Amino acid sequence: MQAKYIKVLSIKRVYAERIVDGTKKLELRKRSIGIELGDLILLYETTPDSVIKGGFVADKTISLPVSEMWSKYHPILGVDKEFYDMYFENCELAYGTFIYQNFLFPALSLKQIQELCPGFTPPQATINWRKDWYIQPEWTDALNQGRNGLMEEGRLCKQLDLFALK
Repeated sequence: MQAKYIKVLSIKRVYAERIVDGTKKLELRKRSIGIELGDLILLYETTPDSVIKGGFVADKTISLPVSEMWSKYHPILGVDKEFYDMYFENCELAYGTFIYQNFLFPALSLKQIQELCPGFTPPQATINWRKDWYIQPEWTDALNQGRNGLMEEGRLCKQLDLFALK
């Protein structure tokens, strides 16, 4: 059940650190990558680190024209204007997922992940966590904490498991 709300996002260490320390509050992408309100996003830090040690519970995802995204949200993007312009060169829209809650987790190296999760391959952008893969207890705690907070705010409804009703 929990795995369906967990995704892995490939990200450079500097941006993962900014998310975890709270200075980056909106994760940017060139296209929609399927992150939904209440998902737990595990931050897979790309090489040379190749580790998961942080994450966040996703708030809403928005798309705006590139110039409008910068003008409205630049203080919380965690990137400078030069990088932003280079990253979104030749793009009409910028997609951003707000960070509801950020977390630091016990680190798992790529080797450890692959031992615990047969078939795990580092994502190009995002991947869904498979239900047969290992889930750290801290991830479940973070997911529950974030989803409960969103439900208490009336922003997320409890999902019914239709198979449990039989």
